[in-house]
Amino acid sequence: MKSRGPWRLFLLGLLTWSLTSAVGGAAEAPPTLDLKEALRLAWKANPTMQISRLQSLIAGEEVVRARSGFLPTMKSEVSQTIYDNEIQSKIPAGAIPGLNVGTLSFPTTNRNFWSSKTYIDQTIFDFWGTPSRYQAAVLGKSASLLDTAKTRDDLFLTVSQGYFRTLRAQKLEVVATQDVADLKAHRKIARDQYEFGVVTYNDVLQAEVSLADAEQRLIVAKTDTIDIRSALNKVLAIPVSTPTVLKDEKLETRPWGLEEATTAALKQRSDLKASTDRIQQQGKVVTQTKAQFFPRIYAQAGLNYQHNEFLLHDTQWFGIFGMQWTLFSGLDTKAQVSQARLRVEQFQEQHKDLSDQVRLDVQNAYLKVKETADRIRTTETAVTQAEENLRLNEERYKENVGTATDVIDADTLLTRTRVNYFTALYDHQMAKAELMWAIGGINELLPQEKPNHVP
Repeated sequence: MKSRGPWRLFLLGLLTWSLTSAVGGAAEAPPTLDLKEALRLAWKANPTMQISRLQSLIAGEEVVRARSGFLPTMKSEVSQTIYDNEIQSKIPAGAIPGLNVGTLSFPTTNRNFWSSKTYIDQTIFDFWGTPSRYQAAVLGKSASLLDTAKTRDDLFLTVSQGYFRTLRAQKLEVVATQDVADLKAHRKIARDQYEFGVVTYNDVLQAEVSLADAEQRLIVAKTDTIDIRSALNKVLAIPVSTPTVLKDEKLETRPWGLEEATTAALKQRSDLKASTDRIQQQGKVVTQTKAQFFPRIYAQAGLNYQHNEFLLHDTQWFGIFGMQWTLFSGLDTKAQVSQARLRVEQFQEQHKDLSDQVRLDVQNAYLKVKETADRIRTTETAVTQAEENLRLNEERYKENVGTATDVIDADTLLTRTRVNYFTALYDHQMAKAELMWAIGGINELLPQEKPNHVP
């Protein structure tokens, strides 16, 4: 019986290992994203993008409404009329030649009757009011689609910057981890030196304090990585706690001159195009509003029916060619026209300000690209020099020539230089994304998606 004990333990251990492996295998690996896939997720599911699409659809329905003004309207009315007495007509005495009778009276309607009217009304000419409304709606839809493109461009910039900001945070976490590892190695050396009586215990204390400070920075770096990654997940419309893995990549963009980039931005920025459409749209609104000063010429045709025993014909077909004209509206129409004209001037001023802002956006992004490129070149060399500086000071300390302070200072300098390098590296990627956005070409990062298309 005792010999079965080890086998039972072995089988129990094997079963436990099998269950653990099964549970571990069932867990899903965190999603791995490249920049294009991140942009595609945001384009399809981001709430701001969905709202903008719906706004474009609303503008499209406004075109349908405006176009209906060219078509006839068909209406039907049904009513019941109740009088206190029948309506009567009278014939005065002597009104009928040859008939010597007094005043005659007789009913012409029932006291209670119902009637109906069905007719078609068609505007023939309203002094360009209806065409102007339709043209304004078409321009409004075009501007709304361009607004959707602008929303997409802003979203792509947010995703790109969040993507590279997350990569930067991960690299800075690696730098902090390496700093902790270097200081642990230095602490071990300091303890060994102290045990051999080469240095005082102060070197060990100094190493302990520096290590504790580095471990705190590592904790902060890990928290920053989680926070920044969660913010990116929110933009991508995936659960914020998802441990997404991002591929380290770089934006490939053509070199731009400042003047060339500004010219391209003024031609292709969606917000500038939308602003132009809105100025034209408001011009059509002016024409539409001015049409209220003039008459509306129309035609009607329909059928009247009245259930009345005194009428010879219950049913009557009719046709009307008429004109409706509001002769005075208490200066309301005049004020509306004035408002519409002032809005044109308002949109024109906004367009001028937006043009200046586009130029400023391009200039700022262009300078950031140049600045970060220079920082990369500087810090890249500095990292190599700082690594060599730390190595030399560690060797000097081991040979009891240098001090612990020299080693810790060299380690701090290397950590700061690494931080500066990775910060410059990913700031450069974000600056290139900002320049693409400022020019109006950031949609090239996902070329198969059409910015002006609303699915």
